[in-house]
Amino acid sequence: MRILVTGASGFVGTALCRELLARGHTVHAAVRRLSPPGAVPPDLHQILIPDIAAEFDRRALVDGVGTVVHLAAIAHRSNPVEGELRRVNCDAAVRLAEAAAGLVQRFIFLSSAKVHGEDDAPRPEDSYRRSKLEAERSLTEIAARSGLELVLIRPPLVYGPGVKANFLRLLGWIDSGLPLPFASVRNRRSLIYLGNLVDAIARCAEHPAARGPFLVSDEETVSTPELVSRIARALERPARLFPAPPALLRVAGMIAGRRDEIRRLTGNLAIDSSRARRLLDWRPPYTLDAGLAETARWFRAARG
Repeated sequence: MRILVTGASGFVGTALCRELLARGHTVHAAVRRLSPPGAVPPDLHQILIPDIAAEFDRRALVDGVGTVVHLAAIAHRSNPVEGELRRVNCDAAVRLAEAAAGLVQRFIFLSSAKVHGEDDAPRPEDSYRRSKLEAERSLTEIAARSGLELVLIRPPLVYGPGVKANFLRLLGWIDSGLPLPFASVRNRRSLIYLGNLVDAIARCAEHPAARGPFLVSDEETVSTPELVSRIARALERPARLFPAPPALLRVAGMIAGRRDEIRRLTGNLAIDSSRARRLLDWRPPYTLDAGLAETARWFRAARG
C-alpha cells in the first residue's frame, strides 16, 4: 500500500515510517526539513512541506496514495497561541482531508485521549484539547458526506526513545536522585509506548474494519509512584519518594506555573482500548516494563 505520513520527521512520525516500511508499504513522508542521505531509510520518499497549514497543492500531495496518516501538529510548545494551534492542529487537517476526499480511501488522524478530559476533574477547555476536538468534528463531517474512511486514534501520553517535554523531565528527575513528593498519590493513568502506538496506527492502516475512534494504550495502568518506581528500576536508580498531600502539590504547581504538569502527575486518566482490541484484534506488542527499558537505554545513551 502507498501511504502518506505527515509530520513524518517527528517523534511518532519517524518511528511510524520505519514500521510501515518494515511491513512492506511504500511510504511518502511529508517533512518540514529534508534529512540528508543516510539519516533516513533509503526507500523513504521525502516530500518537503515546510508549513502543513500554508497554501500548497494538497491534491497533488495525496494523489496516488491509498491512506493518509496525519500526524503533523503542535503538541508540546509552551504557551502556544490559540490561533496558531487551530491553524495547524485543526484547519490543516481539515484542508488535507477535503483534498483527500475522492482520491484517498482512508484518512487516519492522530488525535488525543485529552478530548475525553480528565477522569476526576471537569473537562479542561485547554487550547490543545479544543483544537483536536474541533478537528475530529470537522473530519467526521467530511467523511460522512464524502465516503472517506476516517480513523481517529486517541492515545494518552506517549513515551519512548526520543521523548520530550514532561516525560523527559521526569526521567531527568529520577536519574538525578532528586526526592519526589508522590508517595501519597493514589491515581491511575494510562500511557502508551511509542512502539505500541506505531503498531496500532499501522494496524489501522491495514485492517478493513478500521473506522471511527480508537483509544489505544499499554496493557497496564499505573499510579504515579508505581511509574516512578518502575522508571527508577529501568534506570538502575533508587526510587526516592516521600509523601505529600496531592492537594498541596496542586497548589504548589499553580504557584510554580506547572499546574497542568502536576495535574497529570496526581490525576486520573485511565482509558479503555477494548474497541481496538475487539474490532482490530490488536494487542500492544510491548509491555510497560519493556517500553520503559528501551526508553531508559536511549536516555542513558543520550546523556553519555
